[in-house]
Amino acid sequence: MSTDEFLAVQQDVEQARKPRPKHPSGWEPGVDTAAGTLVVQGGETPPKDWAHILWNLGLDPADWEVDEDAPVQVRSWDSGEKRMFYYKATVRPTSVHQPDLDELVREIKRRKPRPPKDVLEERALVVCLSDWQAGKADHGGVDALVERLLQLQKRVPERIRELAKQGRPVSHLYVVGLGDLVEGCDGHYPQQTYSVQLDRRQQVKLVRRMLVSMLADWARLPAAVVVAAVPGNHGENRRAGKSFTTFEDNADLEVFEQAAEVLAANPEAYGHVRFALPDGDMTLTLDVCGTVVSFAHGHQFTGSGLPLNKAREWWKGKMAAMHPVGDASVLAYGHWHHLQLLQDGPRTIMGAPSLDGGSRWFEEQGGPTTACGTLTFVCEGGGWRDLEVL
Repeated sequence: MSTDEFLAVQQDVEQARKPRPKHPSGWEPGVDTAAGTLVVQGGETPPKDWAHILWNLGLDPADWEVDEDAPVQVRSWDSGEKRMFYYKATVRPTSVHQPDLDELVREIKRRKPRPPKDVLEERALVVCLSDWQAGKADHGGVDALVERLLQLQKRVPERIRELAKQGRPVSHLYVVGLGDLVEGCDGHYPQQTYSVQLDRRQQVKLVRRMLVSMLADWARLPAAVVVAAVPGNHGENRRAGKSFTTFEDNADLEVFEQAAEVLAANPEAYGHVRFALPDGDMTLTLDVCGTVVSFAHGHQFTGSGLPLNKAREWWKGKMAAMHPVGDASVLAYGHWHHLQLLQDGPRTIMGAPSLDGGSRWFEEQGGPTTACGTLTFVCEGGGWRDLEVL
């Protein structure tokens, strides 16, 4: 036997001695919630009771589920003794179980147009979506937030009907994102990364789906719809606690851009919905049925004292700089999570409450618990009235 033949035989012997793997690579039974995959070994057909499998893997079926609409991958493997079957499914949190983006687009395309009714006087209801901080775990977390958002979705049409019964029908609906609709995952306060329930992608997904659902519903009201947004600090891309890209690289603008693209799939039904996003600015100033209103998140306010004082000094600086914000008669902002109002001569400053259920980190420092709500008010004839927190 030659040397080469001898070495080949030795190599075959060594390979035979190596234990055969119990499972094919990449198909080891178990669950990876970060990747959203679940692998199980079973019979010749896929499992029917996924909840039982989730429970055995240490996941509560009330919090996790297998996506029944996603395909289940199957692989058969000869272990040397018998043929085994493996099934790979998609697992996801139940708290963000909403129709996926493709389904939203399909639903949007099925909607029939409902043109706005003509009214004798232009009158706008302004709805300020502020500080949802989706993904936060405090005070009921994601589930409680979704419930509040669903209630808001119902409450806005009710408010418009109430105004119509009072003889003040609304011709326009302004839906304005005041920032911090997502929570983010790091760099805003201690313990944030440990405490969040959703990663950044899931946060954006939840906000996008709720926003599209709201706009699709509200667009059927007898009013023209204007949708706008400004960036907040929680939407920033941060490194070591600091924003490191651009002011506009912000999830609070990203979700509104995505919503605009979804609604654009059916221009016949949603052609009366217009979007306005800032370009090269962190604020937005709009003529709302004759009343000039500026919107800002509020994290750019500096100085000392109450948030209203900080907002007032910041606004005065913008007036001195002849910035468009300085032309407004109403300034609406978020960030500070509590309803605040200051009438300063002919101008009004409005601080919006949040739908975030509260912050233990803030409360431990002596701060008050948030009273959840959404700021709304009516603009007409160059002024405002009918402020109500929904």
